[in-house]
Amino acid sequence: MFWYVFKHYAKNMLLILLSLSLLFTGLDFLITGSNLSSFNIKVLYVFYRWEEALNLLYPLAIIFGGIWTKISFIKNNTLGALYALGVSRVELFKPFLTLSLLTYFIFVGLNFTEFAKASDMADAIKKHRYSNHETKELFFKYNSSFVYIKRLIPEERKIRGLTIFILKGDKVIEVQEAKEAKYINSHWIATDILVKKIIDNRLKIEQLDKIDTLKEYNPKILNSIYENKKLTLYESLIAKKLLSTQGIKTYKVRAEIYNKTITPLFSIALLMILLFRFPFHARYINIVAITTKALGGTLFIWGVLFASYRMGLNGVILPEIAIITPIIVLWVYAIYSLMGAKSRI
Repeated sequence: MFWYVFKHYAKNMLLILLSLSLLFTGLDFLITGSNLSSFNIKVLYVFYRWEEALNLLYPLAIIFGGIWTKISFIKNNTLGALYALGVSRVELFKPFLTLSLLTYFIFVGLNFTEFAKASDMADAIKKHRYSNHETKELFFKYNSSFVYIKRLIPEERKIRGLTIFILKGDKVIEVQEAKEAKYINSHWIATDILVKKIIDNRLKIEQLDKIDTLKEYNPKILNSIYENKKLTLYESLIAKKLLSTQGIKTYKVRAEIYNKTITPLFSIALLMILLFRFPFHARYINIVAITTKALGGTLFIWGVLFASYRMGLNGVILPEIAIITPIIVLWVYAIYSLMGAKSRI
């Protein structure tokens, strides 16, 4: 029974995921495809948009695939036959739970890779940036100093034009200037540094061979944080730790982490609720009406969660409240539905 249900659910979920992602990608390409220069660039753009669509829509595929499978079982009287053989509602849900959790962990794993940056790569192609571009004019806090970077080149792991303003209280007491710095072993190594100090109200200028600075500021993370680029989950975790040590607000990074790891869990909770609430025989339901309500309710909840994520991302509400709390509420109700199902067939 387990593998019979698992196979049908897997087939339906994959069909829905491919259909939704290809529709998303196709509509986007119809709008932007004419602006792209060559066939190869168009293929690359479509591929990255498709990856973005997969990451965005797989929670919906988990739910819609479950609804489709359950409805087809009801229409074909398969559900009634399984219950007649002594299969309980909880046992019937096990294949759905197994595959939905497997899908969830696969996509969370993919978000530890460059897969998480597909939308940025597609946007770069859309703006005709076919190679990795540099970032200019960065200014940020580092420990008790402020740092100005004229040009950051992430792929070359280089900074060109580095200035560090060292403060004491609210006064600048030292300025360190370097034409170039390279990222080596978790540090930025700047060479040929011009140091300007104020000693006894007099300006002193000296030259240093090299300095180590900006510990753990990986060039890709540095570029992503200050240019609002996407991060992998691993980079997000490092960025959160890094920003926390600098006393910088981390609500954006936290919201992104929760959105990739916590928010998709709503799909499994909602799947549990819907499947346990469906009657088991076609004579007891209006299939069109109940399917419409299930799909509409899913899209409504997905929209509410997306709005909550945006509020957490912008700092309007704490990410923990905006993102985690609604998921906990859904899971509490899902577990309540599970307990209720155990008392029935």
